[in-house]
Amino acid sequence: MYKEVENFLSEKNIKFINDVILNYKFPFYHQTSSCFDNNNQPDNRCFLSHVILRRIEQRKENELRYDSIYYPEVLDILNSFFKKIKIKPKKYLRIAINYSYNNGYRKSGVHLDHPEIEHKQVIIYLNDCLDKSAGTVILDKNKKVIKKVFIKKYKAILFGNDLHYQYFPKKGHRLILVCTFI
Repeated sequence: MYKEVENFLSEKNIKFINDVILNYKFPFYHQTSSCFDNNNQPDNRCFLSHVILRRIEQRKENELRYDSIYYPEVLDILNSFFKKIKIKPKKYLRIAINYSYNNGYRKSGVHLDHPEIEHKQVIIYLNDCLDKSAGTVILDKNKKVIKKVFIKKYKAILFGNDLHYQYFPKKGHRLILVCTFI
């Protein structure tokens, strides 16, 4: 399953992205690994993140506590996307805004965001990265490429419980909103 969607953001969504998320004052926090492999080992490839909703694996059962004051605006962006594709998530597993840059590595490790949970994932590209090759690669279970996605500001992609990885930008930064859900 794969969908690519453009032209779904409201003027209010775009204003929030440009005036708040892309503002130099928006808080991002250092993360030591971009993902964990199938043996739960970190890839040690750092990036910055602003967590809206912690991973379900890091929350207590049935806990739905948002970790950011920006969750209403981010949920509005996600709702604009889901309304466009006519899907209603049953449960959010994770929501974050990730800031990737040249960290000395070409790409992240191949991973599933939640190896133990069947889920779907949406990525919304929030900026025009200087390095257009710093996209997302989606793989099948045999690690064969299904789709290579290139960055375009305000474009969203939706895919299933598929292995994937990202290319870190050689120059500039890559800014995405990522949401996993069931």
